[in-house]
Amino acid sequence: MKLLVNEIFYSIQGEGPNVGKPAIFLRLGGCNLKCKWCDSKFTWHPKYSENQNLLNIKIIQQIKKFPCNHLVITGGEPLLQQNGLKELLSELKNYYIEIETNGSIPLKIWELIEHINCSPKLKNSDNLPYPLQISPTDKKVIYKFVVKIKSDLTEIKSYCKKYKIPKSKIWLMPEGTSRNKILEKSKWLIEICKKEGYNFSPRLHIMLWGNKRST
Repeated sequence: MKLLVNEIFYSIQGEGPNVGKPAIFLRLGGCNLKCKWCDSKFTWHPKYSENQNLLNIKIIQQIKKFPCNHLVITGGEPLLQQNGLKELLSELKNYYIEIETNGSIPLKIWELIEHINCSPKLKNSDNLPYPLQISPTDKKVIYKFVVKIKSDLTEIKSYCKKYKIPKSKIWLMPEGTSRNKILEKSKWLIEICKKEGYNFSPRLHIMLWGNKRST
């Protein structure tokens, strides 16, 4: 079976509870949303897309070149390709599998995943609202919210109340594609996290390398 792949690279996790951990990244192509501030338009936008169809055996060969057993599957939206992922992950024994998703598609491969970073998109993404398909009752899942302006917090609170997401599962992350923008927003966002009892997520890869691919 083949997967639509954008890139495979070795770096560190820059966001969420596993921030700073060395990881292999399998970035898949295609997305069902179109966030206006998306920092990976090259996975889905016709103007920038550089995706290729790769056989699972070729993907596995590339993954196993790296001295690491932590695999982050990102995109785009990886859950668009769950059939191919099921076959791929069944062949990757002894790997810690972490997946990123926007929460709009039900996850059918729970048993093959160790950790889920669910990042629901708010009004600031310019997407239409959609029902959350990833349940907060599962111990594997956390929720990352991209915060653009302080008033986004009102929407986040309402969203988390609606879906009964506990504060312990909530990570707030500054929107931005430059180091200066991330730094500026991080200062006031950290204070919000301290006040409200949320977790703060940096965007470490942006801080270190800017908005560059394969980092």
